[in-house]
Amino acid sequence: MKILYLHHAGPFGGASRSLLELLNTTPFKDLEKFIITKKGQFSSILENENFNVINCFGVSQFDNTRYSYYRGFRWLVLLREFIYLPTTLYSLLHARIKWGKFDLIHVNDITLVPSIFFSKIIFKCPVLVHIRSVQSPVNNLRKNFLMSFFLKFVSFFIAIDETVARSLDKQLPLKIIHNGLKITKITPKKTSTKIFTVGMVGSLSKAKGCLEFIEAARICKNSNEKIRFVFVGQSLRKKSTLRDLLLKKIGISQEIEDEVRRKIIEYDLIDYVEFWPFTLELSNVYKNLDVVCFPSHYDAPGRPIFEAALHCIPSIAAINSPTSDTIINNVTGLVIKPYDFEGLYSSIMKFSKNKSFLMSSGKNAKKLADLHYNIEHNALKVCNIYKEILYKNNK
Repeated sequence: MKILYLHHAGPFGGASRSLLELLNTTPFKDLEKFIITKKGQFSSILENENFNVINCFGVSQFDNTRYSYYRGFRWLVLLREFIYLPTTLYSLLHARIKWGKFDLIHVNDITLVPSIFFSKIIFKCPVLVHIRSVQSPVNNLRKNFLMSFFLKFVSFFIAIDETVARSLDKQLPLKIIHNGLKITKITPKKTSTKIFTVGMVGSLSKAKGCLEFIEAARICKNSNEKIRFVFVGQSLRKKSTLRDLLLKKIGISQEIEDEVRRKIIEYDLIDYVEFWPFTLELSNVYKNLDVVCFPSHYDAPGRPIFEAALHCIPSIAAINSPTSDTIINNVTGLVIKPYDFEGLYSSIMKFSKNKSFLMSSGKNAKKLADLHYNIEHNALKVCNIYKEILYKNNK
């Protein structure tokens, strides 16, 4: 089976890791795998692992997710997507010439609307779309158009969890298949005398709740609580003074590292906050954390929640209505409201002051993660969907 994968992000983030983990599973071993992605950190990782990759300047999107849908100054982001249209089309044509025909196109997020259209026209084969983000709840002309488009051009959809699935129209042919992570056997953590450590894992961005994390650290310091706060990862992209200044002026910049570092100095948090470098070896990270924090503004669970759970570590997540497949409040972790840094602080202290609760939450999180996030089992489900799509297409 010959599959073309389309991915949009240059930095190695949650969607990138999820795709890489999937491609490296046993069920995917015998597939012919080819990837088009934006040039950057992720494409370098793919090339280092000897995947067939075409790098491009950018992959055009149309974003109608709950957090990032176009409104106000965010409509200016659409200019970038128009700039990316030619390189998206060129990359797909290049792939057709270089690699030939494909049995199936796997699009790694629902926002890649132009890629779905172009690939359907160029390759004339079924298209499967992975949905990794909660969609906008606003029923308008834009959403109705996208629904008609998807029903016409996409054969099947995969939602990564129940939170994403419930944001989608019931008409879409859909199945929930969770992400996963390949790890060695993990034993529950034992209590220790080291300093209590909480961490945020992933790229640094405003929407991930990095500023709320710093505010929680400030309260801890002012309360004389000995807690270590750790950022694991890096900025979303390389710095560009002109670009970053412009985006900040119109209020749509996600770059946050400079502001975070300024607040660390302003609040005198040098002894409280640490930055750990990006790494592919996540087990080395999680074994040094007691709790993972995901205080994002997306109002949805992120990949670090189940990654931590697979390492017997509970999470604190900012979600208004969590679903039982990701985090269960007071059982596998603690749930707070988005933007609530005081709630984040209180949750950190609840874990810090109650070691038995910490241990039981970690064990419960592991059980839940083993149930839903077994990467080999989930990869087999994806392969079975591939086969079903091709069977129906060839009838």
